Amino acid sequence: MITLQIKKKNKIYFAGDFHLGKPDKDSSLSREKKIIEWLNHIKKDAQDVFLMGDLFDFWFEYKNVIPKDNLRFLSTISNLIDEGITIHYFIGNHDLWVINYFKELGIKVYDKPQNFKINEKILLIGHGDGLGKGDTGYKFLKGIFKNKFCQFLFRWVHPDIGIPLGRFLSGSKSKMEITEKAKINDKRILEYCTSYNIKNPTDIFVFGHSHYINKKNISNTSTYYNCGEWINNSYYLESNGERYELKEFKSPLI
Repeated sequence: MITLQIKKKNKIYFAGDFHLGKPDKDSSLSREKKIIEWLNHIKKDAQDVFLMGDLFDFWFEYKNVIPKDNLRFLSTISNLIDEGITIHYFIGNHDLWVINYFKELGIKVYDKPQNFKINEKILLIGHGDGLGKGDTGYKFLKGIFKNKFCQFLFRWVHPDIGIPLGRFLSGSKSKMEITEKAKINDKRILEYCTSYNIKNPTDIFVFGHSHYINKKNISNTSTYYNCGEWINNSYYLESNGERYELKEFKSPLI
């Protein structure tokens, strides 16, 4: 368990499912600028920022090559770290091929849900993919995608071919609406948290993945939050370490 103490007048923020690169270059660039504006807006009081996964609609690290898009976003993250803000990154199902690039930037990277103790509250934080019962097709595919040998084989594909191919297979050109599937995925994560809470009493659960913004009391002492997404909206979770509140960022510039 990781322990954090939020200093007086400081806050922590949670946001994810940016899916940068989706569905086209222009709309992704507009979204990237809005995300950067939000990051610059919160840095005045941010102590820790939790990025909840699927920051990119496709990410693959070759040993000496990374996708060249979204360098504005990565540069902003690097600047926040230089200013003393801790960045936590939970790998999602669209950016699961992360190796060490983000760690080299100074980002704390997690590939599964992680327990935190923040100002005496116990939290479970994660992206949310592959949790709970069902979704067996995805769980099978994730096993293939995480396989070291499969990753080794993909690295033999030249980046000029491999990265566009990965984006095509991830469905980057398709639109992403809030559908019944989003609600089903959120229900699956919620059921997982409810079951987890019985054996491991937890004050706050924070997840993403489903794209369905949600706040729900699991018990008299436990609350579930889903941070939503940034393709159709711009939701995030804000806390001073005691009170947690879902918000939407409204950019005056875009």
